[in-house]
Amino acid sequence: MKIKTLLLQDHPACTELINRSIKAPEYDVFRLPPSSYDELSMFIFTYQPDLIICEESYQSMILNTEKKIKKTIPIVFIGTSKNLSGQLKINNRSTAYLTYPFKEEVLKAMINLLI
Repeated sequence: MKIKTLLLQDHPACTELINRSIKAPEYDVFRLPPSSYDELSMFIFTYQPDLIICEESYQSMILNTEKKIKKTIPIVFIGTSKNLSGQLKINNRSTAYLTYPFKEEVLKAMINLLI
């Protein structure tokens, strides 16, 4: 079974690193360009991803969409701030926080723990 993965990342170097980490055949990756809240919500509702990898700036948009579709999706938040994990603390859900730059192995390990 393929892991349906939604990638929301604008930083080119970070996107390249993520792509190398999830290029295995078990991933079905959809890259969504920056979009409006309504477009993102509709896409998540329609695509029903198993995993979301995104910039920290998408946090509230994704969490609000999850409430509407009544599904909790594991998320890897990626940011450039050294205080990322302290800023985005979310309880009772499968969530990981990485600060760019990171190693491919770390992202892979986080995904394996979440799924």
